[in-house]
Amino acid sequence: MQKIEVWTDGSATTADKPGGYGWVLVVDDRFHSEGFGRCENATNNDMELQAAIEGLTVAIKLVYPPVEILGKYDPVDLIPPQVTLCSDSQLILGWASGEYRFKQENKMEKYRQLKMLMDRMYAQTKWIKGHSGVIWNERCDKLANQARLNLNVDKTPNTVDTRIGSKKIGVVSLWYQGILRLVDFEQGIVETYNRDAHGKRGSVIEIRESKDR
Repeated sequence: MQKIEVWTDGSATTADKPGGYGWVLVVDDRFHSEGFGRCENATNNDMELQAAIEGLTVAIKLVYPPVEILGKYDPVDLIPPQVTLCSDSQLILGWASGEYRFKQENKMEKYRQLKMLMDRMYAQTKWIKGHSGVIWNERCDKLANQARLNLNVDKTPNTVDTRIGSKKIGVVSLWYQGILRLVDFEQGIVETYNRDAHGKRGSVIEIRESKDR
């Protein structure tokens, strides 16, 4: 099953000043896309909501893309990805999951958008401690702050959140369904291969999908 993580963050000071938001989409532990924006007269809650809505809106296009099925198909291809909204805001995650009751009437339309996207994708939530060095959380924070300050946004860092890294011992490269993955038998981890994170690999084992030769 494909894994999609939607990382989001908002940045604001007071309601009479501009705010910014940022989101990053990570697919199977690999950077996919990112976005940011700036709104006038915004609170931090406004920006947290907007960040989640914008990121999830991009994610839903991956979960339910417009497709035309012709001939034979693999039922596995119809299994929707697992989507997780990741944030350092327990409030936004509580709203998204329905754990917290939403009481801000002036933001009710945004809340409805958020819940529609979460429910449509059966998305989960994941809390991350802010400023703890998690790369995608830090990236969202930077996007949101730079957008709020109306600064030029730095280029996406050429890094990937990985636990395997470039180690070779206990790691096997497997090619399956057109995707190269690394399996770390010592830690029980599977990651999609990324050269920047995992370095050059040696031999690769190909897993065949049928007996066709």
